[in-house]
Amino acid sequence: MALLGYALAGADCSNIVPVLFTSVGRQTVMPENVAVPAITGLGYAGILLGPAAIGFVAHAASLSAAFLIVGVAASGRLLRL
Repeated sequence: MALLGYALAGADCSNIVPVLFTSVGRQTVMPENVAVPAITGLGYAGILLGPAAIGFVAHAASLSAAFLIVGVAASGRLLRL
């Protein structure tokens, strides 16, 4: 199950990252040389802060509650796409 979870997460990232970078390249609010590092920085921040947030919620409530929040957030993101 863990390997299946990693495979699904990898498939999700491999599809959404090119879409995000294309959207950043097409937007007109910021120059591209500012927008691309900004979106990359946000991605790295998510990589660093996501596990810490899960751990914080797991410590405050339970690990099941933390993963339930992650699942609900991920399903909401998938529904918007």
